[in-house]
Amino acid sequence: MVNVGRCPVGGVLFYRTLFSALKVAFLPPTSPLSPDVSFVLSLLPLTLNVPLPSNLLDEVCYLSLGFAVLILPEVYRKLLTLCAMHVASIAPPYVSTVLGSFSHSDDACLRADGAPDDVAEQRKKAFADLIDKLAKLFPKSSKIYDEIDGRFSDIRFFDVKKVFFPFREMAKKLSVCVVATKTDGPYLVDADGHKILDVSGSYGVNVIGYEGFKSIGNRAHKETLNDLGPVLGPIHPDLRGALSMLSDVSGQPECSLHMSGTEAVMCATRLARFNTKKKFIVTFGAAYHGWYDAVQPGVGNERPVPDIIVLKDQSPVSLQVIRSRAHEIAAVIVNPLQAFTPNQPPPSDGTLIGKVRDSGVTNAREDFRKWLLKLRATCSKTGVVLIFDEVYTGFRLAPGGAQEYFNVKADMICYGKALAGGMPIGAVCGPAELMRRYDPDHPLRLCYLVGTFSAHPSIVTMTKKFLEDVKKIDYQKKHDEGHPVRLAHFASVWLFQYTEPGRFHWLMQYYLRSRMVNLAWVGTGRLSFSLDFNQEHLSTLRASILLACQDMEDGGWWWTSGPNHSSVIKKMVNKEIAWSLTVSAGRKIRAMLGLGRGAGGNRKKAI
Repeated sequence: MVNVGRCPVGGVLFYRTLFSALKVAFLPPTSPLSPDVSFVLSLLPLTLNVPLPSNLLDEVCYLSLGFAVLILPEVYRKLLTLCAMHVASIAPPYVSTVLGSFSHSDDACLRADGAPDDVAEQRKKAFADLIDKLAKLFPKSSKIYDEIDGRFSDIRFFDVKKVFFPFREMAKKLSVCVVATKTDGPYLVDADGHKILDVSGSYGVNVIGYEGFKSIGNRAHKETLNDLGPVLGPIHPDLRGALSMLSDVSGQPECSLHMSGTEAVMCATRLARFNTKKKFIVTFGAAYHGWYDAVQPGVGNERPVPDIIVLKDQSPVSLQVIRSRAHEIAAVIVNPLQAFTPNQPPPSDGTLIGKVRDSGVTNAREDFRKWLLKLRATCSKTGVVLIFDEVYTGFRLAPGGAQEYFNVKADMICYGKALAGGMPIGAVCGPAELMRRYDPDHPLRLCYLVGTFSAHPSIVTMTKKFLEDVKKIDYQKKHDEGHPVRLAHFASVWLFQYTEPGRFHWLMQYYLRSRMVNLAWVGTGRLSFSLDFNQEHLSTLRASILLACQDMEDGGWWWTSGPNHSSVIKKMVNKEIAWSLTVSAGRKIRAMLGLGRGAGGNRKKAI
């Protein structure tokens, strides 16, 4: 072993080599110099001028200093990331395991905001009347729902999400299942013969209106299934036109077809990682990108996702993180719908615990456009791929989607839902170098992305016809208002805002159902106008909303104790959370003592 401290030539070579290595370590080959790297490199000339060590202790000190300098940028990047991370990616896995489920008794539900006896009695009568009204209005729909309830697990999940968990047993007594048999413009005709105005948007599918999609579907099926059938493998001639129009809409030369928006996101993130040879994907502020667990850290996914970084939306620190970690970030994915509710998960009535619901829609277009421009500049400068998840917003904000609406170009774009009129489809558009499934320098390195039903002939034909028809749409924006409720919109996407705190805002969805309005499964949280809505439909909707609001008033659900009502509600909610923690701890202790089945066992109501 060479004693570099007593060998001038060896010492010079060793320490010069060490510090050269530090420089190389700090300079990723494809990334420009980041601020943290510049800071560390500025220290190196000073370090290089220090005298060479003359004994073993000095050597240890110098080596320790060298390694400290070596890890300093990484420590800085991790701390910076921690400062910019969104709480939704950190807290849910811990919170979800410590809170125990329980349900209020009916009487406790009616007094959950501290209501006095007379108001509780008023509510009790109103709730019984609502149960009776819904049962009489929708007997056939309710019967069909009861028959499939134990067989269709998806519908049970929807019910769970409708209300805050202590009120679930109360909500189960209300039937809101819609069994649709046909459509008439924006109306659904249900199994009981009612015409129900639909503002659900069919999960975002219904852009141009059901009648438009029926026309497209009938033409597509006649041309493909009648003549060709479900031939898979060979391509259909309409694929040429569909790809050409998709390229025009997206501004990208290549396209990959899949069976859902979730699959499209899976494809885009995987291709970005493969072609950049980098690990991390950045998402923002609890945005939803489908049920794919690798882009859904936090609520709804208990698997740790080590290669996703969830940052705060519209935060300058988030841009710093992207710049400093560009050498390991493959892509940044944006859901443009977050302009509506920035740094919040998709709004649902299940999250109406007691506070008001607000949105960030004021000046959303301009504020979010400025943010996207900064993000675009950062990604371009650092070589990070920018992906737009347009599965919901594609063709709803503008014919060219969010790229046209905000005038910001992405590197890759994901589509779904509306693209084939409700038929299962997903699409990813991007440049050749990002859409490539093989490595030209390493023949055995492949990115296997293919699906049995990709480019299904009938779906391809529907896509082509939809893209032809969407050019004819006159995109409009709608708005309305009433009571302690306001309606906020982002283009044709809208939601109910509640201007006063309350425990029973979730009941609004059931009163609207009784007034023949069909909402999405998230209740009043996220709704969509199809673009065939006219003034007559809007007037009908406004009248129904006002009637539902009056029902809420007459039932005593918007009773308030006065100026301090918000504090009263907060205390009640805190008691519920404390009881939830107690229930969870009790179940775990019982499980440890072998007195019960633990968290997976039968759950009793806590009164």
